Amino acid sequence: MNWSLFSISNNFTNLRYSLGIAMMFNGFPLIFFFRDTLGIGPASSVFTAAFFTLALLLMTPVHLFKKLYKPNTILLNLGLGFLLLTFYYFLFINSVGKSVADIGNYVFIFGFMVLLLHVPNDVKDTLIAVLFVLSFFANITLVYSLLTDPNWTPGMRAAVSFANDGAQPGGNPHITARNGVICILTATIMLVRTKGIFTKLFLFFSVLFSLAVVILSLAKSSYLGLGLMIGAYLLFQFRVSSIFSAVGNAFKFRNMLIIILIFAGINYFLNRYGDILNLLLGYWDVFENRIMDVIFTSTGLKLSETADVDYSAMGRVSGFGEFIETLFSWNVFLGRGYKSDYLDVPILESWVNHGFFGFVFFAGFNFFLLIFAIREIKRNTNQLTIFLAYFFLSLMVLLITGGRPYDIAFWFPYAVMIRFLGIRYPQSMKPAAVNRLAASVS
Repeated sequence: MNWSLFSISNNFTNLRYSLGIAMMFNGFPLIFFFRDTLGIGPASSVFTAAFFTLALLLMTPVHLFKKLYKPNTILLNLGLGFLLLTFYYFLFINSVGKSVADIGNYVFIFGFMVLLLHVPNDVKDTLIAVLFVLSFFANITLVYSLLTDPNWTPGMRAAVSFANDGAQPGGNPHITARNGVICILTATIMLVRTKGIFTKLFLFFSVLFSLAVVILSLAKSSYLGLGLMIGAYLLFQFRVSSIFSAVGNAFKFRNMLIIILIFAGINYFLNRYGDILNLLLGYWDVFENRIMDVIFTSTGLKLSETADVDYSAMGRVSGFGEFIETLFSWNVFLGRGYKSDYLDVPILESWVNHGFFGFVFFAGFNFFLLIFAIREIKRNTNQLTIFLAYFFLSLMVLLITGGRPYDIAFWFPYAVMIRFLGIRYPQSMKPAAVNRLAASVS
């Protein structure tokens, strides 16, 4: 991790761009903290809109549309195809009404995509560092929110409670888990390339801290996402020879010192806060029971005397029934209309609500994203692209476990992937020369 990247005098423009992108990419934990925990601003979507507007203003270049940078054209075409198709459905094949929130979502998605085209490639190192700092700060704010929430007790899912009336009780633990995953990924990626002892220790602590946050969230999709990321690393990057080289490097003085400090820190923590470890183990037991409930609900097989119905899984099972029904009806071609049915399975909902072409655009977009992600995991082009590749594997779980195909929780990260994943990063050229490869638009 290069702390000099946070020098405002030397890196102001990249910091401004990176802060705006990070606020869009992973802004909800900060929104919930300032709005619901600290009580700053109205407890409604107005505050969210103001937050994202500030992020876009930070990304706005001095000369708008004067110079644009080339994104991944395959992803751009497929992504725009799906968004424009759903926007057409929103305008003309819509039985649920045209809400201000939906209009705002499209405005922010398209605005974010346009402004990302103005961001140069050499923002990549600053962006990964800013993403880490904001996600780590969000983890700290979560702990503060839980400690000051009179309704939260150990054993409950970790999330910021919403302040507005009629809001979802207990907050949104999936936002908590996603932030933890982002912190784990960014810290791990920078840890490998960091030389300073104290910075390495800080990043390692951040990984452990974020892992605890993910466990406390009890978000099954994030657990599965972490498993996919580990599996991808073992499949495409791990070598048996790495074990021997790691053992050899461990006996170097600098690394031995780091290992000793880590074990000393863990030993001190367990001796003083042993109850926290027991709490995390208790959360793991709850997670195992939830997985059994999902399997029981999905298959209809009774696995134990204490198995309960998982209602979210039951909703997805019934959603699959709606998908099958659509395949054998005239709606298979054009779909049922904008947000006509909520399946909680975005990949299937894209077909049910938007027909064959909606599915082709959305599924095709995610298929090519997977191809580019796997290729990047093999290549390790730079820290930002490695992060985006692994993060997509985590995001991919949600395609079959939760959300809607036009959620901004999908499309803000998608927009960053369209801009930075699968594009050319000439290694032999200086940053100024790389930037001149951008397309100029007068």
